[in-house]
Order: sequence, then structure tokens, then C-alpha cells
Amino acid sequence: MSVGTPHGMEEQTLGDVDLVTAELLRELVDVEGPCVSLLLPTSRFGPGTLSGPARLRHLEDQAAADLRATGCDDPSIERLLAPVRALHGNDDFWQHQGDGLALFAAPGFFAHLRLPAALPEQAVVGDDFRVAPLVPLVSADGGFFILALAQNSVRLFHATKQGFGELALGAIPGSMQEAIPQEEAERHGQSHSTGATRVQFHGQGSEADYDKAALERYFRAVDRPLTARLGGRGEPLVLAAVRYYLPIYAAVSRYPQVWGEAVDGNPEQRSPRELHDAAWSLLAQHFAERERHYLDRYRQAAGTGLTLSGAEPLLAAARKGRVDILLLDVETAQGGGDDLTDAAVAETLRHNGRVVAVGDLTEVEGAPVALLRY
Repeated sequence: MSVGTPHGMEEQTLGDVDLVTAELLRELVDVEGPCVSLLLPTSRFGPGTLSGPARLRHLEDQAAADLRATGCDDPSIERLLAPVRALHGNDDFWQHQGDGLALFAAPGFFAHLRLPAALPEQAVVGDDFRVAPLVPLVSADGGFFILALAQNSVRLFHATKQGFGELALGAIPGSMQEAIPQEEAERHGQSHSTGATRVQFHGQGSEADYDKAALERYFRAVDRPLTARLGGRGEPLVLAAVRYYLPIYAAVSRYPQVWGEAVDGNPEQRSPRELHDAAWSLLAQHFAERERHYLDRYRQAAGTGLTLSGAEPLLAAARKGRVDILLLDVETAQGGGDDLTDAAVAETLRHNGRVVAVGDLTEVEGAPVALLRY
């Protein structure tokens, strides 16, 4: 994410997608307008990457017209949209995208987020940014991580049911050799390869004992910076690795949600899409149960005065800080809903409420719905 803001949001660049957090959403809804939100699908590779600038120009023109309709003068519009226009000829930027792109511009503020899920094209001008489409990407009830772990490589992905994107490793070592320097291995003896997924070291103790000890050191070296970066989010972390890595990694990891099943096999032999689909198959039931949990809570609270439905009454309650959990269906969230729903999302976040996207709210009358604090 690239950001320029008086509110102190820091620049954070994470590979081909950016990690969306609840803190980031709250930063976005605190920005003062006029706010311009530009959302569009993007391509990871191939000829589709060339269409990005043209799509963006079309959305800019629409936003500029909407800004003029609100009384904004042309010099102000030019200043507001200048950071967006600077991306037109940035070939490197368009070659490193996920499936969707969100750009947010306001006086003194600009941010762009590369996302792991496609978004419908939208240009929205208003008092707040349109953040509802980001909710399915940040919810701890819909997002997860995949750690593809082999001795020769490490890859980290953030994913939802709808899509995935690779994160830059940052301080996480990219291989066993990087985590355990070669000179240290040589101190204990020589090493040799025993296949695509296993290296054994000759030296002190048995080969098996040393192999496990080396793996533990490797996994700790991976887990420490990973947990420092992601541990506060609480989303499941699925390991993609040969089967015997999972109990070793789980035993040394401090990450709070290492999943109890792994995507078995050498991850270097699978594409990111294959890893995503295999990981989702392990988690689908878990997320379905989480959705039922929220819907059951809503049904149980019905008639107590602690539930509310419909965008207009939700907005009034959210402005007073009454909304504890706002439930949106994924389709409404990604499409942005209407202006009232967008405003209710923004006000819920401003008052430290939680916005959760669930797969289907059609069975709940008057969606979107909310659980109230009082």
C-alpha cells in the first residue's frame, strides 16, 4: 500500500497484494472529505495488465464529473486526482497486481491497495470512502493465511474464499539455508540432499535427531517474524508442506491459529491456485460454522431490542455508537451496497464496532442487520 496522509498511516508494501486490516479501515473512515474511491478489477499477468490504465482513466473522468457536480473547482479536482494520474504510465505498478485494486484520494491523502479479490468497477464521491468492499478481506471470519514451507523456499499468501494474493516475506527467511547459515551447518558436519523435500546433516547425534533439531530452528526462524507481523489478526494459518512438518511447526509456533490439518506434499510442485483451493477445502466447514454462529446470535437476540435491520435505522444507531456487530452479505459488501449502507459501515467502524461479511443473508429479513450494544 502506498499512502500519503496527515493521519499517520504508514506505507506498507507487501508483494503483489496488500494486507488489509481493521486498523486500516478505521484510518480510512477517519479521513475528511471530499473522498474519492476508485475500485476496479485488475490482471496479475498477460495482456489484461494493459487494460488497467484505461479502466482507471474512465473512473477518474467519472469522479471528476461528480466532484464538479458537488461544486468542486477544477484546480482542486486536479490536485485531488494528481496521485491517481501519476499511476497511468507506471508499468511496474501495473505488472504487480492482484485481482482487484482500490484507490482512495482526499485532500492531503492518497492510498492504493492491491487486493486478492476482483472488484466491480466503481467511482464514488462522498463524505466517506467506500470501504464496504474491503470488509470480506479483513474479517477474521473470512480470511486466512497459507504458509508454503519447503527447505528451499518459503511463500506466504493471504486468501479468502474468493481469491488470494502473495505477500512479500519481509523479515521472514526465504529458505532453510537463509535461516540457518551454511557455515553453522558445516560446523556440525556436512549436509547432503536426500530428495526434493529433505536435507539431512551428518555430525553430532543421529541424523534423524539432528534433522529434527535443524527443522525446529528453521521453523522458529520463520515463525518469529511471521507471528510478529500477523499474530494479532487471529486468522487461521494453513501450512502447505510435507506431512511430517506440521507437528514440528505447530510445536514451535507462537502463531495462535495454526490449523490442525495441512495441505500435504511439496508446495514447490503446486501452483498458488492449487494451494488456495486445497487450503479452502480444509477451512470451508470452519467458516460456515462461524457464519452460523453470527446468524444464530442474531436470531437469539431478536425481540430483545438488541437487533436492528435496514440501512436507514442502522445508520442512525451506528452514529450513536450503538452497533456492536454489523452483518453484510458478501455480494452487498463487494458491490458497495447503497450510500446508506456505506455510511452505516463507516459509522460502525468509527465507533469501534465490527463489520462482518457472511456468505448469505437472504434468509434474514431486512438485511443488512446488526447486533446492538444497548
